[in-house]
Amino acid sequence: MLGVSDSIQAFWILLFVSICAVFFVPLRSKGQVAAWSVLGSAAILTWISVPALWGQVQEFSIQAGSFLGDISVKIDALSAWFILIINFTAVTGAFYGTGYLKAYKNQSSAKLSMHWILYLLFHQSMIWVCMLQHGFAFLLAWEIMSLSSMLLVIFDHNDPKIIKAGVNYLVQMHLSVVFLTIGFIWAYFLTGSFNFSSIQNAFHTKDALWLFLIFFLGFGLKAGFVPLHTWLPHAHPSAPSHVSGVMSGVIVKLGIYGIFRMISFLSGDFLLLGECVVTLSIATGLYGILNASVHRDFKQMLAYCTIENIGIIGIGIGVGLMGMGNGSSLMYFLGF
Repeated sequence: MLGVSDSIQAFWILLFVSICAVFFVPLRSKGQVAAWSVLGSAAILTWISVPALWGQVQEFSIQAGSFLGDISVKIDALSAWFILIINFTAVTGAFYGTGYLKAYKNQSSAKLSMHWILYLLFHQSMIWVCMLQHGFAFLLAWEIMSLSSMLLVIFDHNDPKIIKAGVNYLVQMHLSVVFLTIGFIWAYFLTGSFNFSSIQNAFHTKDALWLFLIFFLGFGLKAGFVPLHTWLPHAHPSAPSHVSGVMSGVIVKLGIYGIFRMISFLSGDFLLLGECVVTLSIATGLYGILNASVHRDFKQMLAYCTIENIGIIGIGIGVGLMGMGNGSSLMYFLGF
């Protein structure tokens, strides 16, 4: 089996070759090249991710100078699970998009090239969000993910409503970045390191509850918990259908990934945090399904159903946290 380092190198080479190919191939072939590239990248990452589900953690580090130190890249069981979901959704979205964008065959070649290049970067950035174990590098991947997805949303940029939705999405995603930056800097001052392993030490301090709250706000904005959800009903109807589907299926779930990653570092306050998350999630689920039931625009309905699904997932997270706080293995198992 290829090691994770060799696979990541193949991952980068495939991305570079694919971007060049998308740019130069004829208009009718751009989507197919991008879709097969996403499939190839997904195959490489799936190959090295599946063993991590059974505890075979894949890890290496990147030298990044004296200030940042070693940037840890790791695929553990949590990363692997989300990588597999990302790959499946990105592949199906790419192949659907090749047919969906046939209606835009009269658009300029540069516009379609940029769209598919952004889709490739979007897929890659989501994968790196799941693999990076270093706060600064994680924020860089998170930012690339936010910018590429925003540019995908505003594909029909001649419509002022779509531009407005894209700007709204961009502003709120940067609020997410602000909260996450505060959290990582706070952890750095407590531990002297940006590595995720040091965050566990930060959660052993008296600031643990507030630190988790900061991270929850940052990741909750991406996930779409009420009242942090307001970008979703605007961005989903504005994006091309294959982008909207990937955003609903994957990008909001990376907020859930971040919350789970922070929970894995917690050492206390499980019961209090669980009760808070359950309460917020019930409100999110009810708000989402009530709005989905009254809207007739299919994409807007999808957006509100996504919010409802996040509420359901959040209830499970909250119940799992309460199980950790109560020492109930059954509650912990059923929740998570």
